[in-house]
Amino acid sequence: MSQQANDNKPPSLRRILALCLSIVLSFFALGVAAPAQAASPERAEVSSYTCLWYTVRRGDTLGELALRFNTTVLTLRRVNGLRTTRIFVGQRLCIPRFVSPAPPQPPTGPWNSEYWNNTIQSGPPALTRRDAAINFNWGFGSPDLQRVQPDFFSARWTRKMNFSAGVWRFAADVDDGIRIWVDGQVVLDALNFVGRQTPSVDVPLTQGTHEIRVDYVEQTQLAFIRLDITRVSSLPPQPPPPLPPPGTGFNNGPWTVEFFANPNFAGPATSTSVVCCLRFDWNGAPPVPGVPGTFFSARFSQVRYFPAGVYQFVARVDDGIRIYLDGVLIMNEFREQSTRTFTANANLGAGNHSIVVEYVQYGGTSNVSLYWDFLGDPGGPRAAAIGPVPYFPPLP
Repeated sequence: MSQQANDNKPPSLRRILALCLSIVLSFFALGVAAPAQAASPERAEVSSYTCLWYTVRRGDTLGELALRFNTTVLTLRRVNGLRTTRIFVGQRLCIPRFVSPAPPQPPTGPWNSEYWNNTIQSGPPALTRRDAAINFNWGFGSPDLQRVQPDFFSARWTRKMNFSAGVWRFAADVDDGIRIWVDGQVVLDALNFVGRQTPSVDVPLTQGTHEIRVDYVEQTQLAFIRLDITRVSSLPPQPPPPLPPPGTGFNNGPWTVEFFANPNFAGPATSTSVVCCLRFDWNGAPPVPGVPGTFFSARFSQVRYFPAGVYQFVARVDDGIRIYLDGVLIMNEFREQSTRTFTANANLGAGNHSIVVEYVQYGGTSNVSLYWDFLGDPGGPRAAAIGPVPYFPPLP
């Protein structure tokens, strides 16, 4: 019996020890589980996000950035691995974005809008949408913090508008740069301006539909843009112009124009169209979609009737130009240069003549224009003052 009692004691002791250990572990589990459960949503939040990269500027603090971007100092420290709240000028911080991307919205306005995460509208846009008006104040933010970074972004708005005949004022309040196009021509260029500006320009427009394009660039700090388009006066009545001889003035078209995405007319043309006149100022921008703003070439051609007489062809160009009259080279200034004016003279027989203008753009600003003056008969005073000029019989 004594041996049996001794055999029963150890199991009782083991049961007591096991019970005690179970109680301790239960309390330990309760003490740990609650904080772990409380921390899990935060860990899930920090583990599922996308970064909006921000470069620290003078005067920034983590507290101010947390308020600006609707987050917390603790979250900013965790996602950036910061041991303290100290940050430094020029330091790149990840601003976490936890909200799921919003579903695509239906069109809400007449402006086709595109936004890029760079200042040169390069590559596919980060955001496209429709805007009811160009009237935005993003503060230190951006059009969409889920997709567009708050600094160093650009935008483009395009639409077709119906105008009554008159002078229309395009007035902007913008930070930073803006460029305005009407029917493919730049009418206001302040894209390189940094800071707030209020430019405006008055543009005479004929009655009908015109295509409007607005380019915008944001550098740093505040970002906003507002554009107002208002009619300021009617077009003044124009007296009927005198009838010039055919072939005089800027309205010297129609021209068939071919654009090449290289400076040497290589390969098939990227774009072919018909234009009314040869007078363009692209100011370094692409002349047509698919052609870069630099290192491109263009060829303008037409056949038209000229009355007999001496003509002076006047070209203004940046960079290079060549002009062929009935297949003969009469002007050869085909090189890189700043804007300059060149002339060439020809004695034309009455009839049709072929004109081909070749243009090249290398870098910087870009413009080309051509018109001609009728100097009269070869024996007249204006024609005689320039001396002998080559004669071109009409085309057969």
